[in-house]
Amino acid sequence: CDGVLVDSEPAMAEISALAFQDYGAPATAADFLPFIGQGEQDYFGQVARKYNLTFGETLRTHIYVKYLELAQALVKPFPGVRDLVLRLKESGYRIAVASSSEKIKVEANLAVLKLPGQTFEAVITGSDLERKKPYPDIYLMAADRLAVHPAQCLVIEDSTSGVIAGKAAKMKVIGFTSAHTADELKAAGADDVVDDPGEVIGLLRSEHLG
Repeated sequence: CDGVLVDSEPAMAEISALAFQDYGAPATAADFLPFIGQGEQDYFGQVARKYNLTFGETLRTHIYVKYLELAQALVKPFPGVRDLVLRLKESGYRIAVASSSEKIKVEANLAVLKLPGQTFEAVITGSDLERKKPYPDIYLMAADRLAVHPAQCLVIEDSTSGVIAGKAAKMKVIGFTSAHTADELKAAGADDVVDDPGEVIGLLRSEHLG
């Protein structure tokens, strides 16, 4: 979801830094970038430890309240991604969202897309499982919810931890260069890399991802 469907990573980092500053920590957006895609215990927790804060329910709630206040203004769909999702749906692909983010954040981000109801047959979030990416659990759960074999699934990921998770689930993985470079995504194991969501259709038609 984050970094693939919507350009939320810069917004999340900016909003998180503002929330930490409310608690007296001189956090910056850059503090959060190394933990993209790893779930909130790392994303928020690691930065909290850096600034000697306790990442508990009070800080967690404050971050998400701030995110909900600012998301509609700061979070935007990636150009072409809404059309990609609709084209995939019309072509018969079954689509799931598998995000390490908590349910409240995923729902806010999906609302930004303004897609028809039931576009996604399953939405798995960090609220649904203990082990986050780079473990494969979230993708295996997505395959189970869709009732398909993992080998029949294709993951689109922007984070290196997500690429590792997808490959560990024995799935094909396309890296999207919104958060990491093509070289970083390939080094993590991505089968192919795109700079634009529209390129995914071409890869799906190709022999090795067909």
